[in-house]
Amino acid sequence: MTNHDRALTTTKSTSQQLRDLQEQFRIAREELRLAEAQLAEEQAAVNAFRMHCRLRLDDMVDAVLKLYTTKQTLITRFQLIKDAHDLGIPYDDEHPFWQTVEEDHAFHEENIEELVPYHLPKDKASEKRLYRQLVKKFHPDLANGAMTADYATSMMAAVNAAYEAGDVQTLYDLAGELDPQEMEELAHIETREIRQLREKLLKCQRRRRKVGRQLLTLREENTAKLWRRALVLESDSENWWDEVRRDLGQTVERLSDEVGHLQALIEEFDPEGITAADEPEEEEEP
Repeated sequence: MTNHDRALTTTKSTSQQLRDLQEQFRIAREELRLAEAQLAEEQAAVNAFRMHCRLRLDDMVDAVLKLYTTKQTLITRFQLIKDAHDLGIPYDDEHPFWQTVEEDHAFHEENIEELVPYHLPKDKASEKRLYRQLVKKFHPDLANGAMTADYATSMMAAVNAAYEAGDVQTLYDLAGELDPQEMEELAHIETREIRQLREKLLKCQRRRRKVGRQLLTLREENTAKLWRRALVLESDSENWWDEVRRDLGQTVERLSDEVGHLQALIEEFDPEGITAADEPEEEEEP
């Protein structure tokens, strides 16, 4: 093959790559457009439904949330009192030791109350798992070369900042970013047009994944679950809202019983206050 033939083959190959990437980019943009439209439609419907919930159910929702919070506090306190009893030492919620232990025992997530149209406590365990995955992905020690090392370092700084701030959405956004190896691969594409189009395609795909995560998060909200339940029943009548209020009333009764049971357990387990902090001894008058 002559040099001229090789040049023609290279040109055809480059042109074919461009056509392939352009088609992939067109498909990715259309998928993104449809996904964004679906997210916007469902978000608007859930927001409107949330307003109806607030107008019709706010008193019941407040009661459920208050009882839920009380229940979680009592569960944590009961476990701490039990630990103090087992260790044979007094429990003092003002002491730094017990404040540290309390963090370990805190229940951050329970079975979600399906009918409560608000967010309940976040799942810290899943946040930690996501953080560990991001550390493995962006750790500077895994980078090859100065450019990818700098990129990995900056991404790791962003990951740490988001985790410390409890910003889960940003953590998920960072999970969609290129890893150092992908950055290096992109940098080695010699043809400028192909490199730029490839970068646009990757950005579009990342945006599509982000919209997908946002839609999944929306559908996990309790308001969205309640909205879908209303759609299945195909009812916007007063009977539907009466039914929801009855369900919420039953949830209030159940949580009230559980709170009462936990309070009784605490009193029964520590009837004489043996786990209370030691009272300071009074000095005898001379």
